[in-house]
Amino acid sequence: QKLRNTVDWEEEKVVVLLYGLFLGHDKLPNKIRSLSYGAKAGSLRLRMKLLPILTLSTYAANLFPLNIQVVFGALFGEDINRQLSLSSVQFVHKICDSASDQVLKTIGPMLKQGLLKSVQSAASADLKLSGRVYLGLGKLSTRCPSLFSSDVYLLSLLLSMLEQEDRELIADLKEGLFLMTEAYKAVLGTSDEEMLEELLLKYINKSDSTACCVALRFSNILHPTSHLPSRYLCLLALGSSMNEVVDEARAGLRGSDNDKLPEFEAAVKYISVCTKDRLNTPSLCYTVGTHRLPYIPVVFQEVLKFVKQCLEVTIPEHMVLKKERFSILRQTLSNLPGEIVSQYRELLISALVPAAPGHLHLNAMEHLAQLSGALPETLTLSLPWCEVFLTAPLPLLRYHTATLLGIASTSSKDPQLVDSWGERVLKLLNDKNGTYETHDGCVLAAGFLTPCISPHLATKLFSTTISFFNTDHLIGVCTSISNTASLLDLGVVIGTESLEKLHQQLITAISQNKEQKSLISLTSGLGSLHVHNTTVRLDQTLNTLLNTGRHNLLELNFSTGKTLSLMSSGAGSPPTIPDVFVNVMKPGVTRETQMTKDILKKIIREYVLGEVREVEIQAASIWILSLLKYCTDTPSIKSYRSDIQHALSVLLSNKDTLTQEIASEALSLLYSTADETTKTHLIDMLKFTLLNETVPHKHVDMDTKIFSTEDLGKLPSSLGGGNLTTYKELCSLASDMGQPEMIYQFMHLSNHSSIWSDRIGAAFGVGNLVKCAGKELEPYLANIIPRIYRYQYDPNLKVQQSMSNIWSVMVSKPKETVDKYLKEIIADLKTNIHSRMWRTRESCSNALGDLVRTRTHDDVILSEMPEFWLLVLKLMDDIKDSVRKSAAKTAEVLSKASVSVCKIEHGARGARAISTILPILLDNGITSSLVELQTIAILTVMKISENAGKLLSPHVHVIIPAFIAASANIEPKAFGQVTTMVSGSTEDKDKLEAARAALAISSPLVAVIDKCIRCADDSQLEILVPTVSSLAKSTVGLTPRITLLHTVSLLAVYKQQDLTKWVGKLMGAMFTVLLDRSPAVRDKCAATVAVLIRYAKPSTVDNVLDKLRGWYLEKDDTVRQLVAMVMNKITNTAPDVLRTVHSAVVPITLFGKHSKEETERAQWEMVWLELGVSDQSVILLYLSDISSLCSLSLQSTSWTNRIQAADTLGTVATVLGPSYPPLQIPPNVDLLLAATAARTFPGKSAILSALAKTLTSPKRSKVSDLGVEEEKVVSVFLRECRKKDSEYVSQVMRSLGDVLLGVEVTDCWEEVWDICSAYLIPLPEDEEEEGEEKKEKRKKTETFTIQ
Repeated sequence: QKLRNTVDWEEEKVVVLLYGLFLGHDKLPNKIRSLSYGAKAGSLRLRMKLLPILTLSTYAANLFPLNIQVVFGALFGEDINRQLSLSSVQFVHKICDSASDQVLKTIGPMLKQGLLKSVQSAASADLKLSGRVYLGLGKLSTRCPSLFSSDVYLLSLLLSMLEQEDRELIADLKEGLFLMTEAYKAVLGTSDEEMLEELLLKYINKSDSTACCVALRFSNILHPTSHLPSRYLCLLALGSSMNEVVDEARAGLRGSDNDKLPEFEAAVKYISVCTKDRLNTPSLCYTVGTHRLPYIPVVFQEVLKFVKQCLEVTIPEHMVLKKERFSILRQTLSNLPGEIVSQYRELLISALVPAAPGHLHLNAMEHLAQLSGALPETLTLSLPWCEVFLTAPLPLLRYHTATLLGIASTSSKDPQLVDSWGERVLKLLNDKNGTYETHDGCVLAAGFLTPCISPHLATKLFSTTISFFNTDHLIGVCTSISNTASLLDLGVVIGTESLEKLHQQLITAISQNKEQKSLISLTSGLGSLHVHNTTVRLDQTLNTLLNTGRHNLLELNFSTGKTLSLMSSGAGSPPTIPDVFVNVMKPGVTRETQMTKDILKKIIREYVLGEVREVEIQAASIWILSLLKYCTDTPSIKSYRSDIQHALSVLLSNKDTLTQEIASEALSLLYSTADETTKTHLIDMLKFTLLNETVPHKHVDMDTKIFSTEDLGKLPSSLGGGNLTTYKELCSLASDMGQPEMIYQFMHLSNHSSIWSDRIGAAFGVGNLVKCAGKELEPYLANIIPRIYRYQYDPNLKVQQSMSNIWSVMVSKPKETVDKYLKEIIADLKTNIHSRMWRTRESCSNALGDLVRTRTHDDVILSEMPEFWLLVLKLMDDIKDSVRKSAAKTAEVLSKASVSVCKIEHGARGARAISTILPILLDNGITSSLVELQTIAILTVMKISENAGKLLSPHVHVIIPAFIAASANIEPKAFGQVTTMVSGSTEDKDKLEAARAALAISSPLVAVIDKCIRCADDSQLEILVPTVSSLAKSTVGLTPRITLLHTVSLLAVYKQQDLTKWVGKLMGAMFTVLLDRSPAVRDKCAATVAVLIRYAKPSTVDNVLDKLRGWYLEKDDTVRQLVAMVMNKITNTAPDVLRTVHSAVVPITLFGKHSKEETERAQWEMVWLELGVSDQSVILLYLSDISSLCSLSLQSTSWTNRIQAADTLGTVATVLGPSYPPLQIPPNVDLLLAATAARTFPGKSAILSALAKTLTSPKRSKVSDLGVEEEKVVSVFLRECRKKDSEYVSQVMRSLGDVLLGVEVTDCWEEVWDICSAYLIPLPEDEEEEGEEKKEKRKKTETFTIQ
């Protein structure tokens, strides 16, 4: 697991060795067998560990035939288990994903057979294994479709398994089958196509099974949306009780954006045939009472909708008005054969079975009314049949039935028949026992029948109809009034007096009613009175209609706008004719009336430019739009165009988004009919507003309204509690607050709000004008496109939505447009990303992130990537929190893009990318004091290093020092807290530091350093080594120093001989770190020195040992222990090096063995053992070097060194014994004698003990035989025995005794007796023990010991 991220699993040697361990040496091809080093086939446990590792390697997936051997061995071998089989199938997935086409072409058939065998074997009882096998078959089909396209039997087998498999397996099996859909496209047009169609139909008919869902997916993918049989199957599947089947069926009917629906003629033919076949098969029908429907109601509704969609495909999308759509429908249906229209009508009528559900009736009647309105001459109608639906419970069904009756009566050539219908409706209306539905349906029908029947009957019918005005039928009555008054003068029908009464009733009802649906009907009825009649008072009607704007009801405003247009157009004009009657009645020409000018003037002066509420301004914009839409060709509109344009410009600056959107739509209508001068003016105005960051200056006086009523709230109650809107009120508030300068902040806020309000309005304007003025805007696109692109990412959701709409309208091909203006977009983002306004900075950041995400490998983006990094890194330290978050997300996008373009497979392009991106990340990111910047920079460089390979080589000398410095920031903050807590315990502190060191070595930064060192060459080492050496002297902190030391160790391990010439410089740096206060750092540094010395020159080795020896002899105890530890690690790591310098190592090691510190002495003893030499022989060989070292130490001012040197010479004498070279004894004796001249210090007796051993160990009979002056030696001992320190004298006397027993000396017993007698003669018992001298003598007697 530790090596998984550091080993190159694509290296041939590694992969072959893994295969060798899995299969065995003898199973490998001859040409690569040598790379396996004779490995034997691994055990089951080993193979279980190896196979997941092989799955990591793309090279392993492509190595044929070893890949297929592993798969079959793990699936069907002898020594296998469940886990190994699962890993084998996972390896198959890897092969399908990563293997080349050539390899898959070879092994694909074998893999297919193996997977099928695995499914059908007894092992398939393992659900998890079977699920992976199904997914493997699916993935294999995507890479080798030819293996599956000719195998319809396999598809049949897998579909049948859907009904047999466990529920846990169904998801995997479905996913595998879905992956196979593309492979079976090749079946189309072959002999197997019919078999495949039958198979899919078989399972689609099982609409309540999972197999049905899969079969539908196959059918939808194999056939386009225009393929009628497959769409018909989707229609049938909509009746399934399973949601997933219904969803798949709807997806098939919906298709993709580029799919086309079948032609209407073909759809009607096919569905008619299928419908008849189903009616002839009772088992397939849906029975309703005594009637049979060919489909269940839900499916029948969808069938009718589908056929209608096929019909409406012929209508252009820009045809918004229903009248235009009915005209196109008539033209389309007239060009079709008569039998097609008849079949379509029969299909609709077959759904109108009385006992069928109401919603099916509604759909069928709506479509029948649409068909009859398009071709009224083909309609034949029976009133009794209509009565069933005219009295139905659904209101819309009654309305469509009344409409159908109106079409029939208007197009009928038999007046008597129409009158009979009118009489029947009148009779039903007069029936007091009639139901609500009956009366409501007849009221609606009366509105269509009144204009077509005889005048006498019309008067009766309409009078009866309006008698229901104050009942629950108010909406129906108003609808009837509107339809009747649009076609004839009601003054003729009911008389002027009754008409005036009706007019007042409508006005009163409007003023008293607040329900939107009722108000819509009432206003429509009121306005329609003026279409044919001029006697009704217009001013009352107009005031009443315009006052409805205060209700803030959107649908009502649009209805009022249409009513105003109807009034303005005059009798016989297209707006006055009901939509469905456009093909029934021949419209006249819109006539000019004074009413149009009056309406426009009143709306603009009182509602647009006047002081009214925002909701009324919004209503005014809707009314103007309606007038332009329905009356655009009238002379009044054309002559009043400049005033309309000014009014719309004002509306565009309104803060209400809907008002702006409606005004922009009106502008587009105005533009489409304007002259060239007006068009140019409109474009210039909108362009200026969109491209400039300021709004035009305007004069401000004390009463100027700066904010809307609710923008800033109200004044405090102590100041009157009024609204804060005007300049005067704002000045008063600023003065009362004691901060007069706040007025400037208020004005800036107002200006800022105006900018964005105008920009949204301009956005709506451009979005609509561009539809009409595409060519005129082309010269400005280089400036507009970058702005609109940026505004799409504005934090203001309204601006964002507006600009997105503009973009979708203005840019038909977004990718090509962005490519064309990419440089301009980038320049705009770079200019504004550090704008004064935080909204602009945030939008630039968001836009930049999306631009880089979608064009990662674009050359322009790549060239700008360094500057992008600089801009975003700076933005991550922004004062605004939302800007910082946006910049962080953009930085993540830049990180992914940088990693993607810096891969080794990009070759020279990747090298250029690394050379431009890395310096920015290292200089501005990793070195930053901001944690977020450091984190993203470090993560990016780490990910780049994972895929860059040798491309990192030129940058190693920069990456490694930067990562060493950055390592100080990756340590968890908890360590600092714990360090403070355990600061009093040395043992705990040392453990904690050891844990911190281990964490530093295992950090991801060290892994990157490892990769960098591997790809470094000599030229990089020449720069890197001096830098690392310098860092060693300047770096502080445990983690950075541990990281640096580990870096030096890696340099030594990977570069070895290349590093030889640099070892001396690195050693000097290491000796600086060796003196660190942290035990963990000292331990790691000692290990690093040990590694370095392996590759050092002999002169460098000598210098290192001299330095260590000097430290040991001159420094304090801590350094002496450190030297012992270093020597121990060197002995363990580089024993061969020490064998060549025994003359330098043996003396100091022997010297160190005599340390009084237990830990230090143990280290030196381990070094001595590692040297592996005989004590006597090695001491004899290097005796002169040992003596020289001891000579220096005996002359040292350090008591510790003197004692240690004396002990060393004593050991030398003891070990050598009679072998002690005679010529070496006198100099050593002189050294010891000279050392005794110093004053007494603790441990000085060791010098005399060593002198005694040196004199006695050679086993000579006399001292003079040793070449030593006897008198000088004896005098020294006697002198030291006369010292006052009794304990010291005791130890000296012991050494003197050794000398006297070991060798013959001249008679000196008298001197010895004089010294000893003072201690041996006891005091008289009766003598008073007074005085200090007597007490001291007794003490000496008690403690003295003589041999």
